[in-house]
Amino acid sequence: MNRLLLLLLFITGVSQSKAQDISVDILQQGSSFSDSSYYDIAKVEDKFWICGKYGILKSIDKNGKIENIEYPSENLDIYKLENLSDETLIASGDKGTVYFHDIKTKKWRTVKVKGYENACFYNLTVDYKKNIYLSGGNSKIAHSGKTVPNGFILVSSDMGKTWTRIYHNLFNMVWCVKVNPYDQKVYALMYSPNKTDMFVYENQKWNKKQKLGNSIFHEIQFESESQFVATGGWIGKKGRIYTSSHKKIIEGSGLLWGRVKNEKYTLYTGCNGNIILDQNNSNLILHHTSLNLPFSLYEAIFIDENSAYAIGSGRTLLKINIKENPVFEVKNQ
Repeated sequence: MNRLLLLLLFITGVSQSKAQDISVDILQQGSSFSDSSYYDIAKVEDKFWICGKYGILKSIDKNGKIENIEYPSENLDIYKLENLSDETLIASGDKGTVYFHDIKTKKWRTVKVKGYENACFYNLTVDYKKNIYLSGGNSKIAHSGKTVPNGFILVSSDMGKTWTRIYHNLFNMVWCVKVNPYDQKVYALMYSPNKTDMFVYENQKWNKKQKLGNSIFHEIQFESESQFVATGGWIGKKGRIYTSSHKKIIEGSGLLWGRVKNEKYTLYTGCNGNIILDQNNSNLILHHTSLNLPFSLYEAIFIDENSAYAIGSGRTLLKINIKENPVFEVKNQ
């Protein structure tokens, strides 16, 4: 090292920090928007299961090996995967279809909810009593069709044998329903044209908790009983990250579809191959992945401390690698 630089460092003092950077391996991507999209990814035992358009269901291990999963497919879109327990997986899909999978025995059970043959079960959640909540709306909405949303939320307390409708609004689409593990209440994001409101289910009725904004908010997560993080924005334009205490608008990211967090990092997945990295609520780093077409990234899941899989439209499957590079900061003494 240059002697003058060494002297300068000695006089002023040096501290070492670590800056993060992202590299992305493109494991799969299609050549057209008609290619099967991947909508959700969840950990099942020691692998990660991926569901999507046309009823696609695959697994991928930590080394990137991909396999097809055999199940009683009807070639209907699967939108959401959720673990009911360590032994049971639930998958919700199009045309009023729900699948139950016994992880130990490998057996499947298909449930067709009467009266919802033209509806999509876009999201689901499970509370501490093992009640299952399904949310969604008109099937055409999930296929980018223009129609009345006809949004709803259903609940089942008997493993899907019977269902009760606890919310319905002709003009709202319910993109997200989620249990807050800190207060054990069920929350939902209700979207009507140009605005999203957050509701909470209390005393057997839905109460408006907060207006989020004049755009789609696609996902909500909870940090405590009172602290939430909602992600959304405008497709192809700005992303939004709203919490209980502040609002962030991300230029150029497009709508932020999902959020995943571990002990070190938070990742947000957006439109057009965009990924946002946040370390301990510090500055956000926007990384653009060049894809064949402007495919959206819907969800991500951490493989380990410094890597994650991300999935999205056009059969997009990425491996995200977070690199730590030493950066020397000079501080005056």
